[in-house]
Amino acid sequence: MRKFNLVFIFILTVFIVFGLIGVFVNDNDEDSVSPDLPNSMVMANTPGYTTMMTVAAIVEEEISEDSILDLQVSPEGEEEHVSLILQSNDILTEENLLKQTYPILLQSSKIEEITSFTVNWKLDDNLTVMSFKVDQTDLSNMMLENYATIPSIAENYYKHESMN
Repeated sequence: MRKFNLVFIFILTVFIVFGLIGVFVNDNDEDSVSPDLPNSMVMANTPGYTTMMTVAAIVEEEISEDSILDLQVSPEGEEEHVSLILQSNDILTEENLLKQTYPILLQSSKIEEITSFTVNWKLDDNLTVMSFKVDQTDLSNMMLENYATIPSIAENYYKHESMN
């Protein structure tokens, strides 16, 4: 019986040592670069990804990251159509929403691939308080405009009746 206990303890010790070696010396380091393309490079080469990340950074800088409900970039050849849905704050006036939207459009106008930019402001998931679409021509002239001219140059301009 004593030999069995010694063999059992020896085998158990060997398994524990190999287990600890396997835990501390791991060949699959998450930070190492695999010979295949890393996911970040694959995503960066995806059409519209760069535009989406640039617009997201612009919105984060101008308003906040938490205000983005949805951001989609639909590439069609060399053209990219941006659709941005934003969460509005408690102060709902047409002027406030236009003032918050204008810098986003102004900075996005520098992205040459964007051919149209749709903005939707929502109070909650079901209630759209403002929406409009700006095409490439209007985006390129955005520096010549100001926030108050957005309703006159935008296509499909909509504001909720409570903002009248």
